[in-house]
Amino acid sequence: MSTSPDEGRGAGQDFTRAWAVLAHVVTPTTFVAAIMMYFGAVRANTMYGQLGVDQSMLGLSFQDYVLRSVTLTIEPLILLLVLAMIAPLVHGWVVRSASRHRTAVQRAIVVLAVLGVASVVAGLAAMNGRLSLPSYAVPFCLGLGVFVLVYGLSLYQRVSTRSVVSPAEQALQRTLCVVLLLILLLWTVSELAQRQGMEAAHEYRSDPGALPSTVIYAPRRLHLEGLGIAETPLPDPGALYRYRYTGLHLLLHSNQRYFLLPACWATDPWARAIALPADASLRLEFSVLKWPPECPA
Repeated sequence: MSTSPDEGRGAGQDFTRAWAVLAHVVTPTTFVAAIMMYFGAVRANTMYGQLGVDQSMLGLSFQDYVLRSVTLTIEPLILLLVLAMIAPLVHGWVVRSASRHRTAVQRAIVVLAVLGVASVVAGLAAMNGRLSLPSYAVPFCLGLGVFVLVYGLSLYQRVSTRSVVSPAEQALQRTLCVVLLLILLLWTVSELAQRQGMEAAHEYRSDPGALPSTVIYAPRRLHLEGLGIAETPLPDPGALYRYRYTGLHLLLHSNQRYFLLPACWATDPWARAIALPADASLRLEFSVLKWPPECPA
């Protein structure tokens, strides 16, 4: 059985309408930038919070968050955009094959329905604590289930002669589906970003030498405290800087401040992050060579 031109055009128009709905919600460029900024903000705030620095002190900008997420989000975003480009072609092929392979398409609809229901049930069970899943897998299961169910329903409406859905109902279905999927995507991104932030903080704990070693020169005593910090008075009374502090590692330079950690902070339960002004009152030296500190057991 041949496929009519109207049917082929309708297959492509399905995704065109879906993209039109998405474009009304958010433009693609804004969407990509927002995802990168959101991922970078959640990851950075989680990591620095685990290291003892509150996010309100960081003063990181939109560009800072985006740059901190590029290496971690670029590959998933490329994969997502490639899938979005391939999806209309696959959908068009499925619709064109529906009239010739009606039985196979009906079986595929049943499989999609079972898979969608199973994914939604698994996500809901994990939300209620009845099923153990990674935190990021919960919104993923819900999103996958919703997408598969909605797509299976759209295929059923195409192959079924008894299903009649008005254009207004179709537009409402697409809008609700797009909004729900966007919410679940943000939830997934948030969970993944928090996981990445906690892993990065754990890496700094297990390897304090990964941060640049820092030496501070000050005109007066700073009374810096922390396991591994050493204060050395300099002998020259006419020197601009009279005290030297070693045993520190640079965590971040932001908001006109240097955020530092004691060299042995990972083994000291009372260790605190240190914030110093980034101005001419202090001189800081950073070492490109990174080595683990000698900390007491």
